[in-house]
Amino acid sequence: MVRIIKQLVPISLLVLLVACGDPEPSSGTNTGGFPYEEQLQSVQAGVDQFQEQNGVLPIKTFDETMTDYERYQVDFRQLVPGYMHDAPASAYENGGNFYYTLIDVENDPEVRVIPVLVMHEANQFEREVNDYTRTHGYPPLDEMVAPGIFALDYEAMGLDEQPVVSSPYFSTTLPLYLDRTGQVVIDYAIDLNRVLQEYDGVPEDESDIRSILTDEFPIAPVYSVPYELDNGEPKITGKNE
Repeated sequence: MVRIIKQLVPISLLVLLVACGDPEPSSGTNTGGFPYEEQLQSVQAGVDQFQEQNGVLPIKTFDETMTDYERYQVDFRQLVPGYMHDAPASAYENGGNFYYTLIDVENDPEVRVIPVLVMHEANQFEREVNDYTRTHGYPPLDEMVAPGIFALDYEAMGLDEQPVVSSPYFSTTLPLYLDRTGQVVIDYAIDLNRVLQEYDGVPEDESDIRSILTDEFPIAPVYSVPYELDNGEPKITGKNE
């Protein structure tokens, strides 16, 4: 099961929980801002049973442009009531703060979650980028930070500073980049570096170390691209999934 690092409550999740009411069991999250382990286990059990009986996964129809971390979102309509009594309180479908998703679907599907607030922030910014692209005929790209990944020309968009989103893992913010088509990329280097400092051993796949985030947390790094280790530091490879 997922091993959770002791940490501060992410500011973004704290704000969202307060806005939604009492952050006790009624919100479906524990004091760390994550879904309860029992909720993750119940969804995992439902997914496993559904796949065993039907030969497919209970997922929503997805957009091919999505990366693997947000592509395979759990469709609770297929699980309830046959495989679960109800969606967990932490699930967006039940008024909660998370979308439930699956990772490693080809080998061993495992349940993880996506914070609604992170998706909302990234989607909102991507809409603004799309508006700019439609108006000017090209996305607001600045210097290349990795192959196919660019910093944002935020001044061209009328912004005062480089845009960021709230980290779903720690109380910090993460920079936003763009790919060649103008799709948003969240830079998780800060979070990866922090986990590497506390991680016991070397990532199994050094060609893409994002798995250390899903090994240590129940949260999937959405809007991300692969990272490799470069002299012990996380570095974007620029190869999107």
